[in-house]
Amino acid sequence: MSNLVPSTPKKLRRLAERGLTTVEYAIGLLAAAAVALVLLRIFNDNQFFQTLFDWVIDIFGKVAGGL
Repeated sequence: MSNLVPSTPKKLRRLAERGLTTVEYAIGLLAAAAVALVLLRIFNDNQFFQTLFDWVIDIFGKVAGGL
């Protein structure tokens, strides 16, 4: 029964921080999902995607033409 109650402050701190990693992962997953939704919304706009694509192709053309 004495194993259930930590006897030192170091053990108490370790027990208190045990769930912190889980919270950090949860926040990270929520942030990743939010970024994915924003990117999905941006790239579903065909005009934006076409402008970005044309810009990249133009850069490739300038680089290839300069060689």
